[in-house]
Amino acid sequence: MSFSRTGQMHLAAFMNAGAQGTIGWRHPDAADNFLSAEYYTHIARVLEAACFDMAFIPDALAMPRSLGGNFDPAVRWGSGTPRLDPLPALAIMAAVTRHLGLAATVSTGYHQPFTLARTFSTLDHLTHGRAAWNVVTSFQDAEAQNFGEDKLPPRDVRYAKAEEFMEATTRLWDSWADDALVMDKASGVFGHPERVRATDYKGEFFKVQGPLGVPRSPQGYPVIVQAGASPAGRDFASRWADVIFCSHESFESAQAFYADMKQRAAAHGRDPDQLKVIVAATTVIGATHDEAIAKHNAYAALVTPEAGL
Repeated sequence: MSFSRTGQMHLAAFMNAGAQGTIGWRHPDAADNFLSAEYYTHIARVLEAACFDMAFIPDALAMPRSLGGNFDPAVRWGSGTPRLDPLPALAIMAAVTRHLGLAATVSTGYHQPFTLARTFSTLDHLTHGRAAWNVVTSFQDAEAQNFGEDKLPPRDVRYAKAEEFMEATTRLWDSWADDALVMDKASGVFGHPERVRATDYKGEFFKVQGPLGVPRSPQGYPVIVQAGASPAGRDFASRWADVIFCSHESFESAQAFYADMKQRAAAHGRDPDQLKVIVAATTVIGATHDEAIAKHNAYAALVTPEAGL
């Protein structure tokens, strides 16, 4: 969550396209139909009714192997798996909402700029400007191994590739001018070709001719979300992101992070006020303090330590 200068709270719901962690399937009241459309439409309606700004779906392109070097614990305890493709889930959620922002995580490591630009521009049109892209560079060797590589490239290479990905993708989104589409039935002119331009992007990692086959979307670009915490990640986020997700153990470290990100944005020539920082918060709600504590303890009792590992 974050606060604006007017004191208004901004809320983004962190949710999986799949079971909501260990408690998300073990709790007696937890729904078990996460492989159905109804599961996501219900969540979408609840979030919209609660005036949430955004539903945010994390993603990874592999099953976790961080405990014991294999995926057995992930399957056994339902930790980090299954993960459905977030984009179809968000499209289903879009159909039953009018205001909820819809953020999907997509990696720059194992997608192509043209495909991603087309998909998010389409989602932005179909939702009347509610699409958001959480930019990640992938973080597990298991992801690389699903795409023909033995291990992830070094961090500096991943971020260099991400920079090129963003350059190519934003050029594709800019390939149609706002007024390129005419659709004049009387004259038969559908669009102004002089208002559409080829992308012709050539970098070390990507080569994209363009233009994009989708006219400019309501936002121009989807909202760009990022959560990098390393120096390279912070610099990338301060250049490209509209929203930054972060998690801190203390108020002081959160303040330091906030100040650092605003300074970095200014150094890139951006208005720091246009960069929103949303801090992770896990809340347990009760009518009384004791009720909330009892709920918390009941939740904690359902967590298998191996699932966390």
